[in-house]
Amino acid sequence: MNISINTAHNVAINYTPAGVIDRVLATIIDFAFLFGLLFMSAIVLGALSTFIDMDWLMFILVFLLSLYHLICEYAFNGRSLGKFTMRLQVVKLNGKKLTFWDCMLRWIFRLIDITISSGAVALISIIVSKHTQRLGDLAAGTTVIRHERSVTLKQMSQYDAPEEYEVVFQQAALLSDKDIKIIKDVLREVNRNKNYNLLAPLAKKIKEVTGIETDMVPLDFVKTILKDYTRLANGND
Repeated sequence: MNISINTAHNVAINYTPAGVIDRVLATIIDFAFLFGLLFMSAIVLGALSTFIDMDWLMFILVFLLSLYHLICEYAFNGRSLGKFTMRLQVVKLNGKKLTFWDCMLRWIFRLIDITISSGAVALISIIVSKHTQRLGDLAAGTTVIRHERSVTLKQMSQYDAPEEYEVVFQQAALLSDKDIKIIKDVLREVNRNKNYNLLAPLAKKIKEVTGIETDMVPLDFVKTILKDYTRLANGND
């Protein structure tokens, strides 16, 4: 089962939802990391116990550690250490950027999903929900997806422009790094699933953003845009 999410360019991309085992392992990694921090902090505070009030410091420490998921998911675009390790990410089902309120809702419902119920509620919800969502995801309109393995240097360089390359569309400079990432994501999806229907709307959106007018075939146009952007970004226009 895949989850279809519309990007900022209104291009639907299919993502693989994170499985229960992946999410459980990510949670275990996070708990291990937090336990390690708590253990080391307790040792340090214990050494300083004759100079400071341990009760208050332990309370502050535990409170800060309890904010771990909220801070990580907001600061690192839906990832904690466990999710990063397992190549997982929290995303909005409507394709919009994850907000602090979204992260807050997931954090609040974590008390029910995981803390109080020892994960039983989250497990049941993930299994029975359409988009593998725990209660926090349902409240925030989010889900957790699994990314493919990191792209190799060879894959990343396939759209690099050769030294003798001449820029075709100067307007490619109007695109942002985020736009280029989306374009590469769509192309990877096209190459992986042979879903060439994504190319026409992608090319249309690029033309709308840049003002380019061309009858070039969508696939050739998109590849040309990537090469133009690379050459322009390197200052070799």
